Amino acid sequence: MGGLLDERVVLETIFNNYDTDGKGSLSPIQMQILHGDLRMGGISLPQVMESMKYVCVHRSFCESSELYALLQEMDRRYFLIQDFRWEFSMIDVHHKDTITQDEARWFVQTVHGRHFSRKKWEEFVKGRPIPGSAVAFAEIEVMLCSIPNRLDLQTEKMEEEQEREDRLRRERLAEEEVARLKKKRDEERRKQEEGQRRDEELRRKRQLEDEEREISTELNEEEEEGEETEETEEEIRHRERQRQEEEERRRREEEEELERLRELEKKQREEEERRKKEEEELYKDVEKFAKDAEEKEKKTKEELDKLKKKGGSEEEQRRLRKQLQDERHRKLRYNLKVAIKSRDRYQLDYNITEFKKEKLEDTDMDLKKAEKILKELLVRDDLHRAMTKRELEELEKAINAVKKHGLEVPLAKELGEANKLFTRLKRLERIRHEILELKQATVAEIRSYQNPPPMVHKIMTATFLLLGHQEKETKIWKAVQALVGKTGKESLKRRCIECKPENIPLTPAKRAKSLLEEFDLEEVRDVSAGAATFYVWASAMIEELEDLTAQKEAAKKTAS
Repeated sequence: MGGLLDERVVLETIFNNYDTDGKGSLSPIQMQILHGDLRMGGISLPQVMESMKYVCVHRSFCESSELYALLQEMDRRYFLIQDFRWEFSMIDVHHKDTITQDEARWFVQTVHGRHFSRKKWEEFVKGRPIPGSAVAFAEIEVMLCSIPNRLDLQTEKMEEEQEREDRLRRERLAEEEVARLKKKRDEERRKQEEGQRRDEELRRKRQLEDEEREISTELNEEEEEGEETEETEEEIRHRERQRQEEEERRRREEEEELERLRELEKKQREEEERRKKEEEELYKDVEKFAKDAEEKEKKTKEELDKLKKKGGSEEEQRRLRKQLQDERHRKLRYNLKVAIKSRDRYQLDYNITEFKKEKLEDTDMDLKKAEKILKELLVRDDLHRAMTKRELEELEKAINAVKKHGLEVPLAKELGEANKLFTRLKRLERIRHEILELKQATVAEIRSYQNPPPMVHKIMTATFLLLGHQEKETKIWKAVQALVGKTGKESLKRRCIECKPENIPLTPAKRAKSLLEEFDLEEVRDVSAGAATFYVWASAMIEELEDLTAQKEAAKKTAS
């Protein structure tokens, strides 16, 4: 007891000796002098101030009751500095009394170990007068001795988490804004396309009306216009030559595109094999792991519920809540892997949403992979939908979406089928346009025959079979002439343009095909340019109908 009193007396005496102004407290400079008298050389003023922050209540001055604890903290730093200075000299191989910034970071990180604060180091680097310059021992001695405590690290972690959440929120808002603008642009483009389509339909309607008026006029003046018809024969031949050249160019382009798609299909097969092997290895037993994680989450939840009912300690409840959250996150990660393995669109969509909702870090890059697979599935479904609808504009849009998202290799097979269909639909549209552009003089040429070549009669019979007439209606050529000469809604051109392959019965189409198979296009063109146009139209309609029929049969087989 006497020793303890003596110690207090000694400390009180020392304190009073250095409290020269009688304030009842010692400033950092007074403490530096006091410690320097006790230990040779003492420690620097920044070290003294850091020690006071750690020990003293008021941080900027020391009371008599705090003197002993403060001296102990200053002693700790004093002896640490001796060791650290020696280690610093070992790093300073060039004896310049400085080390590089990277070496200084390594030194501090080695001393602090798992308590190393990246944030504090970044603040130190930013606060240096000359960024990137060599580091002296005096610059880092305080940091070396001041190892962050758990509370500091937790606070720093919370701040980092908050910064990360803020960054993610900003990124999400930016993505939403981009999506909003994209949606707005798409809507404007859609309205513009609809306007253009309406204008085109109106133009066609007017053109048909104009040509119908021409038909009425020309029918009345048909005999007088024989010379004019003869004068246009050279124009017709020239147009036919141009059409043949254009068809040859398109044929070459289509062959080149088919060759490119065959190469893509080959790459697709190779990529599919590689992907399957990779996923078999990477996602092996993920279903089992996901189920285990779900069971552990369930058990932890039951434990937590029981503990709450019993009124267990808050610390134990907090531990179980943290464990429950960890188990849930683990389950979500494995569920996402299962979805990637299954490549199921709805499973992927749900698990991606859940993963993002929990704001989990994409450490395994599964989120990025899942989003890529989902995008591929969505684009593929859109492509299939467009192929089923068989509308040229929608199909072109779906094909462009495949190319835009860089999915030509994974969707090579579907893209090849879509391109073939697109080529056929485009050809059908081109033929309709040729029918629309067909001059009345050419139609009049067909109607002008008194005894037509058998070829012309059969081609027109096939044409009217596809338009819904019985073959017996076309046996007599005068009946065909009457059908060709109709105007208004019943005009031949309008009926051909408005005819849809899916509305043509199969039986008359087969009969029409047998009639057309007797001839080839070049042979028909040599006889009649007008008949050649209807030959091409009828052949294209039959081909499209056969393709539709084959698709329906394939769908029935798949369903059964």
